[in-house]
Amino acid sequence: MLLFCHRQSKHKDIATMLVKKKTITTCLMMTSLFFAPMVMANPDQALINQYNLAVEGETALVDHVYGQLNALIEREGAKPLSLVYLGSTQTLQGRDAFLPWNKMKLTEQGLATISKGLGMLDTLPPSLNEQQRIQGLPEGYLARAMAAATFTSLPDMFNHFERGYELYLELLAEPDFQAQPFAATSWVYRYAIQAALRAQDVPQAKTWLDMMENQDRDNLDTRSASAQIDVQG
Repeated sequence: MLLFCHRQSKHKDIATMLVKKKTITTCLMMTSLFFAPMVMANPDQALINQYNLAVEGETALVDHVYGQLNALIEREGAKPLSLVYLGSTQTLQGRDAFLPWNKMKLTEQGLATISKGLGMLDTLPPSLNEQQRIQGLPEGYLARAMAAATFTSLPDMFNHFERGYELYLELLAEPDFQAQPFAATSWVYRYAIQAALRAQDVPQAKTWLDMMENQDRDNLDTRSASAQIDVQG
């Protein structure tokens, strides 16, 4: 009888230990989930490729890209770059809309979304080395370049050209941006030169072209930018 009671007590002790261990493990898991940082993602290369095709005129892709970006943000949280791409896609919806008031509404919504993304740039790691590199650039630089490209591509009635051009002036003046691989920045210089020519700021366009030629005179973007300046005179 004593032996049975001893065994029963021992079994209770083991069961109690197992319950405590399970409780502790569960608490640790819940704590780690509670304090774990939110994982937020940028658009991947496949989605960026689809966006680029939409920009080039593949209108059937515009709504698809918009849906994918929206789903990404809802699933994993907003980041500056994802918001800039989403806003730019909304301006493409405005571009392709049939009715004038829809063009205005969608484009203005896109501009507001891009501005929201730019307003979140200070949430990124201060060190460029700690930022995710996308399209060969730190995500903050790519977000600013995409915003500038979108703002300066719109008609004057949206009143964002000057803001976009200012973004280019600030971005391309930063030594850390100038130190990025030219293969990743050449398109930014080319679009900036287009904006400078639209602003009739030919001296600035030529300054940026000189910077491009010092990096790689034979680069396709360099040649294209040079040809645009020649046409402008």
